[in-house]
Amino acid sequence: MRTSIRFAPCVALLLVLTSRALGQEHVHEDAATMAEPPSLSPDTMSAMLAADPGEKWLTMVHGFAFLTYNRQSGPSGGEDFESQNHVMAAALHRLWGGKLSLLGTFSLEPATIPRAGSYELFQRGETYNGILLVDRQHPHDLFIELAAAWERRLSDSFALRLYLAPVGEPALGPIAYPHRLSASAMPQAPLSHHNQDSTHITYDVMTAAADWGPLTVEGSAFHGAEPNENRWDIEAGPIDSYSGRLTLRLLPELQGQVSVGHLENPEAIEPGNQTRAVGALYWQRLTSDGFLAVSLISGFNDTEEGREWGSLLEGTWKFGSNGIFGRVEAVDRDLYELTHKTQRPDGVERVRTRVWAATLGVSRDLPLFPNVATSAGASATLYHFTSRLDPVYDKTPFGFQAFLRIGFGSHGGAAPHHAH
Repeated sequence: MRTSIRFAPCVALLLVLTSRALGQEHVHEDAATMAEPPSLSPDTMSAMLAADPGEKWLTMVHGFAFLTYNRQSGPSGGEDFESQNHVMAAALHRLWGGKLSLLGTFSLEPATIPRAGSYELFQRGETYNGILLVDRQHPHDLFIELAAAWERRLSDSFALRLYLAPVGEPALGPIAYPHRLSASAMPQAPLSHHNQDSTHITYDVMTAAADWGPLTVEGSAFHGAEPNENRWDIEAGPIDSYSGRLTLRLLPELQGQVSVGHLENPEAIEPGNQTRAVGALYWQRLTSDGFLAVSLISGFNDTEEGREWGSLLEGTWKFGSNGIFGRVEAVDRDLYELTHKTQRPDGVERVRTRVWAATLGVSRDLPLFPNVATSAGASATLYHFTSRLDPVYDKTPFGFQAFLRIGFGSHGGAAPHHAH
C-alpha cells in the first residue's frame, strides 16, 4: 500500500485530536471562520498578529488537511490518495516597546504525498532522484517557516518591522497559495507556482519593512536555492539573493502588490540566476453567511534563455454551507520537458509552448466533529495546449479531485481573539 494511503487518515486523526485538546478552554466560537486563512495580508495569521498581546504571551494554532483522491487522465497521468496539509502556530509578547512574534508553519506532506510528487498534468519544478519533476507537484517540506518578527508602531500611521527566519518567506511574490482565501478550497497547487510564489519556503531570510498608512514597503536578503529532495531538514546557505515588495491597500476590500527579486542559482539542476517579477490584486468581501474572494496574479522568471510567464485568476465563493471555487491559468512550458519528462539537454533548442488550464469545483460543509470545520468537495480541470502534445497527453486530458477538508483553530492567552 502506498505511503500516502497509509498516512492520510493518520493526519486527519492527529489534526482532530490536536484541535480538540487545544480548544478545551479557548475554542473560537465560530470554528468555520477559524478554518479559513486570514484576510488580505502576506502574514500567515495577520488578524492575530495585529492584536495587542498585553503583558502575557498570546498564542494561536490553526491548520488544515485535505484528504484527497487525485486522478489525472491520459498516458502522462495517474491516480493516488494523498493529503495536503499545513499547521501554523504563533506566539506574541511585548518587547522593547514593540511586539515580538514567534512563527512556525509545518507540513507532514513528506509522509502523506509520494516522494515523486502528486500527479498534476503540466506542472513542473524541483527534482526527484536528480531528475526534473514534470506532471508532478512536489510535497512541501516539514519546516515551512521558523521565524521571529519584531514590530514597533511609531505613530498611528507608521510602523517598522524586522523579520529573521532560518526558513521562511522573503518579500517576493504574492500571498502563497496555501494561505490565499481565494484558493482555500483547492488542494492542488497552481501550475504557475514556480513563476509566482515558490519562494514561500526559503532559507536564511532577513526582511525589513515599513508600514505607512495604506502602503507597506519591504526588502529582503536570503539564500536563493530552492529546497532539495530531503523534505525533512533545513538547508542553510549563503545569503546571495535579494528582493523588494510594495503592497497598497487600495480599498478596504482591495489590495494590490508588486515585487521583484534576484534569485542566485535557484534550480538544483538548471544552473543560472533568475529575476522574478510578480504583480497581484486581491479582492474579498465578507458576507452574512460566508465570503467571496478573488485573486489575479501574473509573474515571470527572466533567465538567460528568456522570459517564462505564469498567470492566473482564481476565486472562492462561500455561501452558507456551500462553496464554489475555480481557477483559470496560462503558463509557459518547455516542449522538450513535456514530451520527454526530463530536463532539456544542452544543445537542444528551447521551444516554448503555452498551456491553459481551467478548474471548477464545489464543496459542502459536513459537521462531522465538534470544534472542527469539515467539508467535502470535488473539482475537475480541463486543459488547452498545442496539438503537438496530443500523443503525450491525449487530445482531451482532464484532472479530477475529490476531497475531505479538515480545518481547526485554537487561541489562548491574555488578549481577546480578533475575528478575521
